[in-house]
Amino acid sequence: MKKIAKFAKSLVKSPRTKTLALMLVCGTAAAFAQNAAGDYTAGTNALSTVTEEIAKYIPYVVKLCYAIAGVVAVVGAISVYIAMNNWVVLDYQKCTEMY
Repeated sequence: MKKIAKFAKSLVKSPRTKTLALMLVCGTAAAFAQNAAGDYTAGTNALSTVTEEIAKYIPYVVKLCYAIAGVVAVVGAISVYIAMNNWVVLDYQKCTEMY
């Protein structure tokens, strides 16, 4: 019994063995999780229903994006208009001195 315990402890010390054991446990659990349901029609039907419901909202989302883009464009145009109207016009002499 002591030999078996000593051998098991020597295996656990190796990082490769730890990784292999973890992968085997996770892989086995995933395989059991996939095969536990057996019949996938309930999940497939639910996914198709959700897909159809989400597809109904796409035109509304597109229109909402257009509305937001329109508001951003109008605000940008107004800010440019205000900036251009407040622009101080310099005479030629001052302009050439600056550069």
